[in-house]
Amino acid sequence: MRPTLRASDSHTVHTLDGLVIFWVLLWTVLGVLTGLAIWRAADTGDTISNSGRALSSVAGGLVELSDLPLIPARPGEIGRKVAASADDITARGQEVKQQLHELAVLLGIVIVSFPLTPVVGFYLPMRVRRGRDLGRLRRLLRTRQDDPGLDSYLAGHARLTLSYEQISELVDLTKPELSDEDRRTLADAELSRLGLVRPRSGERRP
Repeated sequence: MRPTLRASDSHTVHTLDGLVIFWVLLWTVLGVLTGLAIWRAADTGDTISNSGRALSSVAGGLVELSDLPLIPARPGEIGRKVAASADDITARGQEVKQQLHELAVLLGIVIVSFPLTPVVGFYLPMRVRRGRDLGRLRRLLRTRQDDPGLDSYLAGHARLTLSYEQISELVDLTKPELSDEDRRTLADAELSRLGLVRPRSGERRP
């Protein structure tokens, strides 16, 4: 079994879990809100297209006007030019809308992905390692919970991870050597720090 010293106490880990969840949720909400804001702004493309359609209607009127008797052909030429410009404006409006939709999705993904990088790259591997360490310790507790060597191992970790004040409240540090009972007490304190408890006798496995 690898040392469990690197496994932080359960209270600290649960606090970090809560902070990580809050961090991820915060950026997820920001990403979604930003994406929605840009998505709604894409309606500007429809406004541009509608302007193009309106201009196209005006151009159509000019072309029809040139077909009337006694009306020179000049309005028709202008109308056809305006119609071509109107078609470009209509198409451009839809392009703007599509581009803003793509930007909304891309920017939303980038903002949501930003906090996931340290979480996936650093925090999750640490939590996985901690879970494996605690899993090994649980198996040892089920199979060797009465092993004095395991109590000594855990007691040694307790003397490194617990403060002087915490240890002095549990055992008499003036004694030259720890008794089996003292080692058991410190071992239980280390298990408590890690969020573990000894299994009952009926839960042991051979």
